Amino acid sequence: MRNETKTLALAVAMGLSLAGTTATAAGPATTPITPGQQLRGEITSADLLNWRDGTRSELFGVALKADQGVRFVVEGPLRAQLSLYLDGQLLRTSSAESETATLAVRASRAGRYVLAVSGSDASAYGPFTLASSELQVYGGGELASGASITDWLDGSKRIPLRIDREGMYSVRMASDEFDTVLGLEGNGLSLGSDDADGSNSQLTARLVPGTYTLVASGYEGQAGGQYELSVAERELPAGVTVASDGDLVAGNDVTALYQGQPVTYRLRLAERQLVAIDMRSPELDSRLQLTGEGVLIDDDDGGERLDARIATVLGAGDYAVRASAFNVQGGAGLFTLAARLSPVPADAGGGRLEVGQAREATLLPGMTDRYSFNVARAGTYLIEMASNDGVDAHLRLLRAGEPLAEDDDGGGGFDSRIAHTLEAGDYVLEASSATGGEGGRYRVQVQRR
Repeated sequence: MRNETKTLALAVAMGLSLAGTTATAAGPATTPITPGQQLRGEITSADLLNWRDGTRSELFGVALKADQGVRFVVEGPLRAQLSLYLDGQLLRTSSAESETATLAVRASRAGRYVLAVSGSDASAYGPFTLASSELQVYGGGELASGASITDWLDGSKRIPLRIDREGMYSVRMASDEFDTVLGLEGNGLSLGSDDADGSNSQLTARLVPGTYTLVASGYEGQAGGQYELSVAERELPAGVTVASDGDLVAGNDVTALYQGQPVTYRLRLAERQLVAIDMRSPELDSRLQLTGEGVLIDDDDGGERLDARIATVLGAGDYAVRASAFNVQGGAGLFTLAARLSPVPADAGGGRLEVGQAREATLLPGMTDRYSFNVARAGTYLIEMASNDGVDAHLRLLRAGEPLAEDDDGGGGFDSRIAHTLEAGDYVLEASSATGGEGGRYRVQVQRR
């Protein structure tokens, strides 16, 4: 029995792959690979088994010099995970959130490293291609246009940038290991970005000759791991200039370069209209604010992804559309601003609301219905919004553009109720959905207690 136990323990130890255990002193058998080389392989049931989670692995050996940088990428049908070891100690693993297994490393010292290509789970089998390439590791010093570096971050880092000629430049910071934040300072600019695609950041700005500072960090100070930083001249689309105040005309989209400073556009309506305003950008966390005629609406992510969208019914008059960024330090990049007008549906909400008279209306998906009402006598008033049609009611009360009160579920269930002492005068009431998406029938009223 003792011999059987010892035999079983030995078999388990030999079967454990490096994806979940420490290597033996003698080291496992590996297939050699050198930076720049590409090899094919396949995970099968005959490969090393990790007895903890059932995954299988193939092992590769790579000799690296101190501070040498290399990137490994696995492509093919296999859903893969990469793990790097030195002297039996796990150093790094690829991100589980990325569709393609990628691992960029900088050797802390010279040695022979072991790279494990494993299935992402116990059911992951199949062929794969392992590609390796050398990385240009940042050794300090000044960057210039055309530079592309790989570095490792623990906290934040300030990197000098030299610009020799005036022009449009794009600076990009990318990482699969943490949520990047990129800043640019100097020559009167202070720009920042933490939104490009995924966890990456990008700044597009017009720069004059001189010295700047790039600030590489992570979201909320959480930065740890490899990142890439590149600087390149960028040619803007024909007709695109730095954003400035102007007019917004329905049907005439405005595309411009945002440089960290909010810009304001005037929108003029000749009659009551259903209005949709969109601010779209792959480089900014867009933000919109609409004011005028007693209206105050602010939106950050009402559109797709990080785009901003305001959709509402507006009366005739002049309005100000303020386009900005929600990013740290103001953000910088291209954006498109668009306004669309359409007739107001017959049963749509909004318009004049009389105290003491209930109003039934239909809330359109994604819309905010805006009512104006007059209080003749000061006192305490009860404002209610209720729906039997799936609308999670939300109310906001304003006077002269300043919010006074708001409520989500104060009326019980998904209904809203505001009890507030009001002075004589004019007020605006906004009725919407708390979740933003659904529409439906609802009832709204203002009555004196």
